[in-house]
Amino acid sequence: MMNNGNSDAPCSLTVTQLLNVTDNKTGDQRSLAYRKLPGTRAPGIIFISGFMATKDDVKPVALEEFASKHRFPFIRYDATGLGESQGPIELKDARLSHWLQDAEEILMNLTDGPQLVIGSSMGGWIASILAKKYPEKFASLLLLAPSINFSAHYINRLKSRARPSRLEILEKGGSFDFNDPKFGTYPLSLVVFEEMIPYEIPLEEESSYPVKCPVRLIHGTKDPYSPYEISLKLLKAFATSDVQLLYLKDVDHYLDTDKTLEIIWDVILKMANGSKL
Repeated sequence: MMNNGNSDAPCSLTVTQLLNVTDNKTGDQRSLAYRKLPGTRAPGIIFISGFMATKDDVKPVALEEFASKHRFPFIRYDATGLGESQGPIELKDARLSHWLQDAEEILMNLTDGPQLVIGSSMGGWIASILAKKYPEKFASLLLLAPSINFSAHYINRLKSRARPSRLEILEKGGSFDFNDPKFGTYPLSLVVFEEMIPYEIPLEEESSYPVKCPVRLIHGTKDPYSPYEISLKLLKAFATSDVQLLYLKDVDHYLDTDKTLEIIWDVILKMANGSKL
């Protein structure tokens, strides 16, 4: 569920633009920062980042360079409360429902035709929900270390590890600043995870989740945040028969080394050409 690491500098192939969004619950306005690369090759590619990740992290920046080289249209963006996105919603108040609408707005308003949608970590959860809702917009779906249905795990983890004073704040709906040694400080609350529960994807029955497009999953076996077994459950749950899973031995959650990025590029090219792994 964690983010994907930071690059030293944003890619200069594109410029940041803003997409105005009307919140589908409150009617409030916010603006999503995005970078859009034109291209002549189909399908276009959209990258949906993970929990607390931004458009300027390692994978989306590298993806833009890859897309430019191979002439694919490409979009990366900052979700509500993150990066350069703007509006009244602070990061501590941002929820999965906001991030789901963000991805929906990007997909429906900034793209033409079916897309190759890439969901990284929690972005895989969001992408899977959208693939069910908008099958006509999905040429294919690529999930990178997908983090799905993790609400209960992190609710229990927060409750069991928080000291009494912090637990009292959490149980009253508050948040605290979590200092991650690799990714810096960001707010955590019980509410952000509790709000995710209605969006959980049923994984118990084979071929029960109506995603019909081709799907590819890549997952490292040393992922400390999203157990690699979740990808096997997704493979079984998706209705499509055109689904393949690639496990990378001794690889962690982020999939952002030069070696793993080359594997991702190979998978994307095969997906675009309609071939198997």
